[in-house]
Amino acid sequence: MRYSYKEPPSTRKGPNPLLFLGLSLASFGVFYYIVKRRETAYPASKQPRQHDNPLIPPRHRDQ
Repeated sequence: MRYSYKEPPSTRKGPNPLLFLGLSLASFGVFYYIVKRRETAYPASKQPRQHDNPLIPPRHRDQ
């Protein structure tokens, strides 16, 4: 006699695509927020400019 063995239905489910979408949207949102915040907090025009002459040392803010 041959016995046929049926595999039980799989209890493992695949990853939720909405989780991946939500994670990517959240990371983009955080990146956009940080970029906009840094634009207002540390504008490039207020930073000291680098000299064209390489023999002049760069200026640091803390000095």
